[in-house]
Amino acid sequence: MEDSQFPSLDARLRAMGEALDGAFREGPDWVSYHALNAECLYVTPSVRPWMNDEHLVGRSFASWPMREEDRPRWASVWLQVLTGRAAARLVWGHGALGASRWVDSLLLPDEYRGELVGVMVWHRDVTDRQEREWALEASIERLQVAYGLARTGYWELDVTTRRLTWSQEVYDIWGVDPEHFASTYDAFLETVLPEDRPLVEQAVSRAMHTHTYELEYRIRTGRGQIRSVRSVGRYHERDGGRGVLFGAVKDVTAQKESELALAASRELLARSDKLAAVGQLAAGIAHEIRNPLTALRGFIDLMYQRARSHNRRYLEIMRGEVSRMEAIVSELLRLARPDRPQFQQLDLVDLVQEVVAFMNAQALLHGVDIQYAPRAASVTVAGDSNQLKQVLINLMRNGIEAMPRGGVLRVSLWEDSGRACVQIADQGSGMRPEALARIGEPFYTTKEQGTGLGVMVSKRIVADHGGELLIESEEGRGTTVTILLPAAQSPA
Repeated sequence: MEDSQFPSLDARLRAMGEALDGAFREGPDWVSYHALNAECLYVTPSVRPWMNDEHLVGRSFASWPMREEDRPRWASVWLQVLTGRAAARLVWGHGALGASRWVDSLLLPDEYRGELVGVMVWHRDVTDRQEREWALEASIERLQVAYGLARTGYWELDVTTRRLTWSQEVYDIWGVDPEHFASTYDAFLETVLPEDRPLVEQAVSRAMHTHTYELEYRIRTGRGQIRSVRSVGRYHERDGGRGVLFGAVKDVTAQKESELALAASRELLARSDKLAAVGQLAAGIAHEIRNPLTALRGFIDLMYQRARSHNRRYLEIMRGEVSRMEAIVSELLRLARPDRPQFQQLDLVDLVQEVVAFMNAQALLHGVDIQYAPRAASVTVAGDSNQLKQVLINLMRNGIEAMPRGGVLRVSLWEDSGRACVQIADQGSGMRPEALARIGEPFYTTKEQGTGLGVMVSKRIVADHGGELLIESEEGRGTTVTILLPAAQSPA
């Protein structure tokens, strides 16, 4: 506060005191003026409702009524102001008049004619604010304990410095060692899966305005596992305007897996309901249609024998369509009244070879070359020969029909970890993901003249044999079907 209009420093101090007396008779703020030796020369009247000025004037701050731990802090700040000629501040506690109060003091160097002559200090009672800060810190400590008991981690982010504070539970969830993890916001983001990072950054940015934070995202732990976590928090500005985001995080991987399993169970139940409905429908259809079809087939055969040559072409078309209808009815009957498999020891290498030989004729008509390459001389399974042949015929026929312009149908067979594996791969157009997801549903098909029952029946047969049928397909690259069956020991 340099000023040259006063003839002396004393005159300047008297004028300053008169101005401050008028401005600071009441209110939460009060002002003190100190000589360079820290002696208080003046204090405004606004200090009197809660502190006697005789406790201050004529004394150094070192003898003011304050907490002992605050005296060295005052000395440090005072030296900082004198040496650096720059403002500084501190919050300190005093116990005048038997009451504990908290004061936020701003120290300003005062210059007169280019010389540092004193220090003016602006004080404000911040007891209520400080108590709220303490209450918040106490709540945070209680939350930390509660989170630990609930196996939920506590975290805190200093928005200004981007430093992170984690409880041990968070380190356990992340699977990292506190000594080898850089506790920064950027290091945390590196653990979040790339596709989820924008969501996390948006949530943090939004919390600065809404003061709330809630998000589910996925992380890669220090052990390489992918886990789902749910984090909630609040944004708060502490003393000095320092922004802090704090809250809790919980591992919800098991919950997510349970939700997925429940969804899969519901889908399986829905498919089972469909299957039951199809079975009832199939029995009714087969009963009503099979006898008329037999009669139609008999009369068509009789007319074919007596027809002239130019009419036989139409009867051949009719015979073909009736045969197709009989095939559909047969599949419906198998669905409605499935035969119990008659298990026996089978050499799967020979069984697949028989089906390949049988399907070669149909393959040649479509310009398809079936290449069979067993990787073992013999692979034994326990199964029903007729039912397994039906599965192989259905799947090979699908592969052949998926290549109307010809191609190669590769059939492989091997044994791995106690399982017999038969793989049928075509070079067709493949399927879109949404179509692949529905393969095996009743009456869903990607073929113009398909029934949508072949894959479903095949899956049921393989499941009855204790196995699994897997289908992989990529649009434009073809489809691969893998049959997995429990391998049996070869007979001695």
